[in-house]
Amino acid sequence: MKLALMQPTFNPWLGYFDLIDYVDTFVFFDTVQLNQQSWQTRNKLKINNGEYVFSIPIQKNRSKTELFIKDAMIDFRKFDFREKLLKTLEQNYKKSKYFNEVHPFIKELIFYETNYLSQYSINIITKIVKQLALNTNILILSETQYKDSLHKGDLVLDICKYFNANDYISPLGSKEYLENKKNDFLKNQITLYYQHYYHPQYEQQGNSFIPYMGIFDLLYNCGFDKDKIVCGREYKKG
Repeated sequence: MKLALMQPTFNPWLGYFDLIDYVDTFVFFDTVQLNQQSWQTRNKLKINNGEYVFSIPIQKNRSKTELFIKDAMIDFRKFDFREKLLKTLEQNYKKSKYFNEVHPFIKELIFYETNYLSQYSINIITKIVKQLALNTNILILSETQYKDSLHKGDLVLDICKYFNANDYISPLGSKEYLENKKNDFLKNQITLYYQHYYHPQYEQQGNSFIPYMGIFDLLYNCGFDKDKIVCGREYKKG
């Protein structure tokens, strides 16, 4: 069984969905500390031929070390970020090829009712996964019986053991700390693999192609085309 473990992120890039499609079981890792400067709270849109980072405001109701992803609350007190996000998308993608087909779907995602960041992002991801017909078993770690008290490398191994994984599939960004635990994974008969994602170039609004946008960009430009996402994959053994 191939397992991947990722923090829920807002409007993730294409490689996130390629990873979901590649594995048998995908687990949202929502029991770790929130990093407000990461993709957990923001992501890229293409605006006026350039990158624009849209962020979700988060309530500062706990210290940084005590705020876990699953507990982070969206801050609606000053304004409703959803109205701003919808307006930004409509102004900048209204001439995209698949706007009429895709926009009602994305609008429904944007106005999903929840106060919690993780629930908001997980809803976006799972609804897009369903729309793209990706047949992966998806779980939320905080909703399972798993309990942890370990550090990063040990924690990932422990989660793999809990879910009876044979292969653990990781993005390249986690390689440094996982390689230090490689022998421990091997002792437990779990093989490490790393995602090498070669970003496809697709028909995109604007004068030149900009990669690594959030998936909203691909949906507006290409529609619900799974093949545009999974065409650049390679997974290499650690």
